[in-house]
Amino acid sequence: MVAIVTGANGFVGKALVAELKNNGHEVIAINRDICSMEDINKLPAIINSKADVFYHLAWAGSTGIDRADYTKQLMNVKWSLDAVCVAKELGCKKYIGIGTLAELDVNSYSILDGATPNAVSNYGTAKITTHFMTKAECNKHGLEHVWAYLSNTYGAGNYTNNFINFASKTMITGKPANFTAGDQPYDFVHISDTVRGLRCIGENGRTNHSYYIGSGNSRKLKDFIIALRNEIDPGIQLNLGAIPFNGIFQPEEVYSIE
Repeated sequence: MVAIVTGANGFVGKALVAELKNNGHEVIAINRDICSMEDINKLPAIINSKADVFYHLAWAGSTGIDRADYTKQLMNVKWSLDAVCVAKELGCKKYIGIGTLAELDVNSYSILDGATPNAVSNYGTAKITTHFMTKAECNKHGLEHVWAYLSNTYGAGNYTNNFINFASKTMITGKPANFTAGDQPYDFVHISDTVRGLRCIGENGRTNHSYYIGSGNSRKLKDFIIALRNEIDPGIQLNLGAIPFNGIFQPEEVYSIE
């Protein structure tokens, strides 16, 4: 297949481009230098090519405090919808949106009366909105819509402030290793498995379906924290429970890759 990948210079994007190419697919890799998301409607004229699958990975403010920036998050929703129209114009048969488990956290917790969600939940809310609106837009245009829920992805080249990077930096720099009690189920997956999953849903994913891409071996978060500590320095004191948990436990079935 011929696949377009936006956000191709990002952590997941780079690995996905390599995964697709290594498995015989042609890739048109899009980054800001080629076409920014603000100008995504100009993409057909820029590349002057047709494609089969449109992977939309580009997303502004996907880590850190930028997740709380509602202006950026709302623009991401618009750009994702613009990308559906572009995919249609480029002759794509399938649009693949990239979601996150943060969507499930927002859906489970923020809607509860009395819940006090953090401002960074704007990110998960924007992903939910993008999921549902791109699904409707794809069906309007006759495109197959597939959604991928990504777990906590780690690996070389990840410079985001995700949990493994944050926790590792905290321990390496000697700061107090303060965490929640870590009793909630959690999952981490290596980048090679994440992009293999994305390739598979590009090849065989069913329209109007969502797929969770995980390790297949979820455990309590504190088990991962302890394992990480032991790799860095078994002598580091872990203060589990020092930070209150603000949210809701997801059932272990959420992390099933069946």
